[in-house]
This record gives sequence, C-alpha cells and structure tokens, in this order.
Amino acid sequence: MALRANVARCASMIALGLVVSTIGCQEEKKPAAPIVDAGTDAQTGPVVGGKLGEALAAAAQAPPAQSAAPKDGPAGGPPESGIFEPAAADAAHAPTAAPKIELFGDGSEPKVPLSYAFAGGDERKTTLLLQVRAAQQGLPPLIVELVFKADKAKDDKKTDKAAEAAPAGKPVVVKLGAVKAIRGDVPAELKNLKDSVIRYRLQPSGIATDLAVEYPKDSTPGIELVTGSLVDAVLASTVPLPDKPVGVGAYWMVTDRARSSGVDVLRYRVAKVEKLDGKRATLSLEVRQYAANTTLGLPGLPKDVPVSLERYESRGKGELEVGDTRFMPERGQIALVMQSLLKSPNQPAGQQLVIQTETKAALGAAP
Repeated sequence: MALRANVARCASMIALGLVVSTIGCQEEKKPAAPIVDAGTDAQTGPVVGGKLGEALAAAAQAPPAQSAAPKDGPAGGPPESGIFEPAAADAAHAPTAAPKIELFGDGSEPKVPLSYAFAGGDERKTTLLLQVRAAQQGLPPLIVELVFKADKAKDDKKTDKAAEAAPAGKPVVVKLGAVKAIRGDVPAELKNLKDSVIRYRLQPSGIATDLAVEYPKDSTPGIELVTGSLVDAVLASTVPLPDKPVGVGAYWMVTDRARSSGVDVLRYRVAKVEKLDGKRATLSLEVRQYAANTTLGLPGLPKDVPVSLERYESRGKGELEVGDTRFMPERGQIALVMQSLLKSPNQPAGQQLVIQTETKAALGAAP
C-alpha cells in the first residue's frame, strides 16, 4: 500500500490531524537539509549564550570512549542527526538512572533554599492552559483543571529495613478536573480526557520517578497524545532543584531520560535564577532533547507502516516561579517543539515523511 494512503488513514485516526501531531509527505527536491523548528513561534538558532550556552553545548556529550560515540557526530559529542546510538545513549544516562543535577554556580547573596515541599495527604488545585499545534493546525486552547494529591503512607508500622527499601519520594496522584475549550467546544474525541490519571513519585528536590499514566476505558489516540503533552508540560516544568541555597545568577543543569511525543529521549534542562522575591525565585529554563534510538511510538500511527527516526530535533523554553511550592512551580509557562524526519521501506522515492509537534502550557492558580 502506498505510504500516502497510509498517512491519510493515520490522519483520520487522530481526528484529522487536529491533535498534537501531524504527519505529511513532502516532495524531496534536494538532499535532506537539517530540520528546522516547526511553527512561526518556534525558537531558531542558539537560544542562550555565555556560560549557559556552554552548558547546553556540553550537555549531550557521551563518555569519551570511541565505542560509545554517536555515529553521526564527533567522538563523545552530541549527534548531528539528533539521534544517539542506543549504547551511547545508555552510557550518557541509563534509562533507570536517577536525574542528575549539576550546579555550576550558586549565584549572589542573598541566597534561599528552593524545594517542592509537601506532606502525605496534601492537595493542590491548579489550572493548566494547554495549546497544541501540528504545523498550521491544532486544537483550540484547552483549560485543564489539575488536582495534585500526595498519598498518605498506608502502613505507619514499617520496619526500618522496609523503610530503607522504599522508593525515594512520595507518591503523587494527578487527576484531571474540568476540561474546557477557550473557543468552541472540546473535540468529541477528547470527551473522556478528564478520566485520565497521572501517577509518579516526587522528591522535595523535584526529582520525579515511577511515572505511570492511566487512560480512560474508552480512550482514543487523541486522548493519549494530549495526555502525553500534559505529562510533558507538568514534568518538564517541575525542574529539579539544587540541594543548597541559591541566589540571582545561579544556574544548574538536569540530565535525565524521558518519553516525549512517542520518543525515548535524553533530556537536558538548564535553569537560571533570574530574580528573587523573598523565598520565591523566578527561573528561566532551556530544554534540549535528543532521541535515544530510532524508535517512534506515537499513538495513532498505523501499525502496518514501519517507520523509524532519521533526524530529530526538540527544544523548549520557559519561565517558572518556585520557592517552597507544593508539587510543582507556583506559576509559569513552557513551550516545547519537536520535528522529526522519518524513513520507511514503503516510502516513495523523492518524498519525505515529517512529524511536527508544538506544545505550549501556562500554569496558574485554580479560579
């Protein structure tokens, strides 16, 4: 079956492309050029300079062993294709390894400790304004009410040995409340979106582990895609924090593994303290993501069309307000952009298969 026909069928599976991703074939008039960011609002070129730029440039370096070097880039450097060889990705940061926080400078006086402080049974309600776009199409902006809750310990009589063996962090459950569209109605395919549940464990430093997503009984590819964008927005903006007080000018880098738009990625986030107001800090955030392999597991892709990543680019930018806030930043905004060039044995000569996603989210207090 021709690839174009499969693409059309896939588009119908994800609500005619009006959710997080779009898939399209393009005529190839010249050798493939490096992928550029999708959308007019996307960031292009270097986003930061100085020490922050140096940190980002060094962020994706694998260990110097030649055997672990990315095939597409210089030995030990980030891959030019945006895709690590699996062995190099695991050497740079293993899938099960805890996020790594590297503090490059603690800033000027005064300095304050930052954390996501909460106790068992704590609850917080907030809203997230979510906008997703695929090329020139997208959902109407959605206002999603989120309820964060820390589960209480079920057994206060644990032995010391059992307590030591327990996973780090407290279990957090995120339930979706009302979902509203700013303009028009919520698309019918997303009517059960509010029944999705997100679970993970969170340490006071902001390190999140054991992520699990529960989809509604009558889930759809659209619900899975939008829920993925919610997870991206919530966890990418809950940037882990240093374990020592920081002041204006402090900056650090967080390295971890995550899933983003159906791709296993090495994620690098650089945060910088831009200003302090009492115990609250305003952070700027830069995000870079590299694919850890060529596998794409995006919901809605036809299973009978084998595709793999050929080039990958993902970056993001945000501003967050943190202090002793519960569960996640008090408020802020973040934008994430991904563009991938795919290849398939069924691909007609002279055509390219491209997937683009763009997610924007704004966090605020519940109305």
